[in-house]
Amino acid sequence: MPGIGGVEAARRLLARHPEANVLMATMAEDGDGVARAVAAGARGYLVKDVSREELATAVLQALQDVSRRRGGNRTRAVLTGRAPVLTEREQQVLVGMSRGRSNAEIGRELFLSEDTVKTHARRLFRKLEAADRAQAVAVGFRWGLVR
Repeated sequence: MPGIGGVEAARRLLARHPEANVLMATMAEDGDGVARAVAAGARGYLVKDVSREELATAVLQALQDVSRRRGGNRTRAVLTGRAPVLTEREQQVLVGMSRGRSNAEIGRELFLSEDTVKTHARRLFRKLEAADRAQAVAVGFRWGLVR
């Protein structure tokens, strides 16, 4: 971004409008950049060449988050102050997602079928109360489950 970076823009926006949901769009799948964005308050991130379906899902999730916050619902993890407990495989799948890997690529790295990776992904989505990969990774960064 010209002038200021996306992380600083998110920080300034959220300072003025803390109720806003910020989705970051990035050119590179940079774990450090994503961590800085999440630390600044971003609710998720997308690589700029994301599909229309993934973009729509991320925007819908952000809108649902706003709706949930207005209704006063809070996640179990926030209420207890403890990060959700993931199995070793769920953790490995989450790390693969944070590196921008597809389910097939994660499966090859972990010697698992793509369907098994999808099963672990569904379970970690449920534990993290995430609707999709971007939100799972954002929550993972927020809780320190991914670096």
